[in-house]
Amino acid sequence: MKFRIYLYIWLVVNIVVSSLYFFGALDTVNYAILNYFFYIRSQPVFSKDIVIIGITDRCIEKIGRWPWRRDYYVRILEILKESRVKVVGMDILFLEPEGAIDGKLADISRELGNVIYSAYFNTDDSRFYLPIPVISKNSLGIGHINVTPATNGFIYSLPLSLPYKDGAIEAFSLKISEAYLNKLCDDIPVYDGNLLINYTLRRLDIIPFTDVIEGKISREFFSGKIVLIGITARGLGDYFLAPSFREPISGVEIHANAVNTIVTRNFLKKISKIATVVVTFIFSLPFLLLWKNPIKLSISGVLIAIFFPCTSFFLFSLRGIIFDSFPLILSTVTGLGISGIYAYLEEKREKDRIRDIFRMYLPSEVIDRHLKDPGLWNLKGEEVEVTVMFVDISGFTKFSQEHRPRDVVEFLNRYFSIVTDIVFRHRGTLDKFIGDGVMVIYGAPVRYSDHPREALLSAFDIIEAVRRYNIHIKVGINTGNVILGNIGTEKRIQYTAIGDAVNMAEYLESIAGPDEIIIGEATYNRVKNIVSAEKIVLKGKYDGRVAFRVIKYG
Repeated sequence: MKFRIYLYIWLVVNIVVSSLYFFGALDTVNYAILNYFFYIRSQPVFSKDIVIIGITDRCIEKIGRWPWRRDYYVRILEILKESRVKVVGMDILFLEPEGAIDGKLADISRELGNVIYSAYFNTDDSRFYLPIPVISKNSLGIGHINVTPATNGFIYSLPLSLPYKDGAIEAFSLKISEAYLNKLCDDIPVYDGNLLINYTLRRLDIIPFTDVIEGKISREFFSGKIVLIGITARGLGDYFLAPSFREPISGVEIHANAVNTIVTRNFLKKISKIATVVVTFIFSLPFLLLWKNPIKLSISGVLIAIFFPCTSFFLFSLRGIIFDSFPLILSTVTGLGISGIYAYLEEKREKDRIRDIFRMYLPSEVIDRHLKDPGLWNLKGEEVEVTVMFVDISGFTKFSQEHRPRDVVEFLNRYFSIVTDIVFRHRGTLDKFIGDGVMVIYGAPVRYSDHPREALLSAFDIIEAVRRYNIHIKVGINTGNVILGNIGTEKRIQYTAIGDAVNMAEYLESIAGPDEIIIGEATYNRVKNIVSAEKIVLKGKYDGRVAFRVIKYG
């Protein structure tokens, strides 16, 4: 009887763990372990024949606002032609015609005979965005620049091809590699149709675009090499999380690592999930065989928990094989906890985890209200009148570009702390942080009628408080009916407000100047006895509607 219980536990634990693994519930931990392996292993060699010419922040300052005129690309291709470059990969989309310059770009691409242009498949509208015909026809080929984000947001792989019409478009990195090697690369190991990118720990040296066109780089330097041209300026947003790196890297760096993986044939291989599950079942057998001896059972569990992560690391480091050891570790450790106390503690831990998750998304007063009345945990919203306020830092983009990320985070934390304290003091509900902006709801979930006044007082207090730190903000406030409640799906909900009143408040903030408050007409009608304000007629999205620029309080 007792053995039967242990057998049931062994089966249930392994089936549950295997199911969690198959459906991706363990991906976060598996990827965290893999990231650590990437970081501590001996690093693979990066080919000296791969060079990146980057459109850096300094280049943007020199040449001007992005996007640039195409004659700059003509010039750099002319230089690369003189340099006898082996392959050029243009990680820039040329989607719209720009006149005669397109012909010049096509001509120099044809003369080079080795330029690969990029295309992009947009999953939002299920369309492929290709270079304009005159450019694509005169290129060596077109490759897609899509990557495959994992559940943790990191880029570990990219699809080697994507279907297009009656054929397929190969990956940008694959097209470049084939051109460099002068052969088809049809023996690449794939995982679910994806190339696993073997990243190196070292960041590549980015050659600024302007240094090349200004002649600061020797022509001989590019001879016989693969040159990738792409955006590396942080202000343009083409950055991704990747293992081996402690900060996001540009998209062109990801493609450079993919090219290096192919041309050096330093491929990664991943053991299938089915094989991993079989190994998990086999090596968790000590739980069954040693159930009468708790000491030996515990020792075997500890040995498995130590041995398999080490084995997984050495497989990855020495042979480039990715083996997810966490399911086996989890199955073994979980199998050791067979008592009712363990089941109780696991259930309690899960409830606490869910509670903590909700606290990340919902204000404390909303959680307390819902805990008192569990029936409120439905997704049906209600239409109520509230006042919505949007607050945004003036000039934050420039500030973030001029300071280190750590300084920006410290600045935002201090700023958000000030704003949060004032909002709560005026009975506001902190809905969300949007970059450097804040959305606040007044008059819900706890109902009160003077929410326009509380919102306005909050705005004045915030402006006064942050001004002492030389921070200048813009504020938009609007009053109206919104749909308010737990909005989302059964898997993820957020207590928030939606509706035109919200959009109007956000728009008013966008047109406000530093230390300026602009309020909607409905808000003004409720607070006009306590403020002096200047009437303004809106343009654009809310053309013809009236708003008020607050001059002073009282």
